[in-house]
Amino acid sequence: MMPLRLLTHSKATSSFLVFTPTNPLPYDILSYTWRSALHAEDDDAPPPPPYDTGIANISWRVKVHPLKIAQIKAFMINSGIEYLWVDALCINQDDEVEVTGEMEKMYYYYTGADRCHILLDMEEAWDPHGIVEELRFVDHIMGWMGGSVVAGEARLTDNMVAQMKTWTDAERWGFEMDKSAVRGAGFEPGVINCYATNVKRIQGLFDHLYFGRVWTFQEMLLGKNVMLWTVSSPADEEKVDVRCIGELDTWMDLASDAADKAVKLFDWISKSRVIKSAAVFAILGLIGEDILILADLRTQVRGIISARTDIVSGGPRWWVDNHMGVANVFSAISFRQRKAKVVHDTFRGLLGVFQGLFTSEEMRRDLTGTDINAMSFAFFKQLSIKTGRAWTRLVTSSGERGAWDWIPVVANHNRPLTTDVFSGVVHLGRLKPDGMAKVEARTGILGTPKKYATLTLRQETGNPTGMRFTFRGCNCGKTVKTGLFSKEPIPLNDQSERVSRDQTGRTLVHCATILGAILDPAGDMVEFKRRLLKTLEPWWYITDRNAKPAEWWDRCVSGTGWASPPPQKFRVHNRSMDVYMEDIFECGSRLYNETTRSITCELTIDQCGCKITGPFALIMEAIAAVDGGVLGGQMEASDPDGRIILRDGLGLAQVGDIDRPFHLVAFQGEVGTYKSYSARCRSTKKDKPVPDKIDKKMGREPWPKARALVRADFRHEFTDMARDYGYVETGAGNLLISRNHPMDKYRVVGVCIDGPRAMDTKTIDAKGVTVR
Repeated sequence: MMPLRLLTHSKATSSFLVFTPTNPLPYDILSYTWRSALHAEDDDAPPPPPYDTGIANISWRVKVHPLKIAQIKAFMINSGIEYLWVDALCINQDDEVEVTGEMEKMYYYYTGADRCHILLDMEEAWDPHGIVEELRFVDHIMGWMGGSVVAGEARLTDNMVAQMKTWTDAERWGFEMDKSAVRGAGFEPGVINCYATNVKRIQGLFDHLYFGRVWTFQEMLLGKNVMLWTVSSPADEEKVDVRCIGELDTWMDLASDAADKAVKLFDWISKSRVIKSAAVFAILGLIGEDILILADLRTQVRGIISARTDIVSGGPRWWVDNHMGVANVFSAISFRQRKAKVVHDTFRGLLGVFQGLFTSEEMRRDLTGTDINAMSFAFFKQLSIKTGRAWTRLVTSSGERGAWDWIPVVANHNRPLTTDVFSGVVHLGRLKPDGMAKVEARTGILGTPKKYATLTLRQETGNPTGMRFTFRGCNCGKTVKTGLFSKEPIPLNDQSERVSRDQTGRTLVHCATILGAILDPAGDMVEFKRRLLKTLEPWWYITDRNAKPAEWWDRCVSGTGWASPPPQKFRVHNRSMDVYMEDIFECGSRLYNETTRSITCELTIDQCGCKITGPFALIMEAIAAVDGGVLGGQMEASDPDGRIILRDGLGLAQVGDIDRPFHLVAFQGEVGTYKSYSARCRSTKKDKPVPDKIDKKMGREPWPKARALVRADFRHEFTDMARDYGYVETGAGNLLISRNHPMDKYRVVGVCIDGPRAMDTKTIDAKGVTVR
């Protein structure tokens, strides 16, 4: 299928024109962002006024910045390409009928092109093969000399010594620690600089604006023989510098190789020292941060490579019967928050990958406007109908949609959503003709659900920075026993404390420990805080490198009572905190993004009154981090072919659920333990551990378990004693289901927090149930 129009360049006249091909021609295709990364306007800024490009046969006024057109022209001249398809110049963007008609053909346009070229605005052009050689050099050095040996004492070749000196004396220093400090720690600066500079180049490429857009994600998946080009554009548009920087596949391989080198370098340094100095800990801390970033990048790359394989080998209708591949595409596009200029492009931007999912008429009817709620429902309903499989999301909110109520949708809100809309997408089961979903599930969960906590999302005004965390123990303001007949008031500690720079790590550990004591009281608080903080990946400004050493979540509180607090002595119900960590500027968690960073979660333990308020990412990651949970911990799972399934809990609650309460319920254990423990905290002397309450039948008083997050309209009253509950294992998390009567269908009512080990059922074998 030839494109409707192509762009061509005449070397003889140095002119450009757009024409309609009448016969099959070999053509290339261009993938780029309409915005310039070097001269980027604000996302909310209006596009430049439409104008006449002066290119022959373009009768409409284009909306792309003139500088971008100059870049495209320079690229075409430099590459020697004769025929090129460029969306901004080959589609009349003012004609909605033509636009939707061309969208329907994206799969054929991209797979029909000889090559796909990605155009990146970048000041520097890096040779990927040179980076490969430099990372090999780091590998060679680690193999030839120990981490604590200087180059002069190792048996290095002359070439290796010369290369080491070049990196040591290089004008550019890529590591985030002074060269003198690295040398003073006993390490060769050349090795560290070579590693850091090349790793930063790889990270810098994938941090480019191009890799944060919906349309470019689709084009990257569909394109063949994909080449990367950089363009640097000074004020003079006649002097655009265009350079080829190699194949996309090479750069994706480099992302995995860089992750490998970071882990090896960390071990190389760590194992070389029995006793580690502060500088060594600081070096390991910086490399440890690289490991986290590169692990995320490797996951992205793995999902993209796997998706391209599925699409290429499966043809235009690959998605109809490849449900694992479909789940991988959704995971890959939502792993990094991607944006679309207009809301409906969040869905339209994937229709080339899902060739034939919507016709152009259906696009204009169902995927137009700003109602993301309606578009989300239409997208997943259409996907379910066309595949015969029930596609849903791992979320607790849902509208009353009759037979299709198992499709949760995005509650509408006043801020456009990113590709979070595709996070937690799961294959629920077989779609029945009546709109129900037939699925394998475990039914007959032991116990009845008892509500013990309420979660509410609040929208903060403005654009908040930093991170505020407050905790009010239910006993604060009351009295605690100090002697046989004496008591003293429990302080409120309700004065807000500003925490800056170097004290941020310690305070974050305090917050995580409080969350563990409340959300996972029967678990190990030390392991909980590690799981939570490793997944949250907070970044903050520091003034001294010792403030964020390797494994800072342990080291920052070492030697204090927060390092490994005994649960009986911690007495969280008597504590309170109100801290504002002003220097936190980013978190690596996928739950922390442009949409969620202004959302606050309020969590109240109904049974005792303890109340926690904190950022969306922190509280939701904490809920997902409970011991034995099906969410959190390992952020993603992968199959043998590299497909990824995200399970970090992003879908537990949605940003559209502002001011709507959710409830935490438990099927087993005693929710009243919170109230009982709180009372024992007050009645036990301050210097004594809180005694366990022993039950004659059950032994030690059990805390709630078999926990789930449910919607606000969930009820389990005395009249619901015959209600049956179960769960569907999806891989990304377990959906909680229930039915009111043996003749009823099951309905999705929430998401399980705890795993199958805690969610005991009466039956061992899974059984097929129909979900409404």
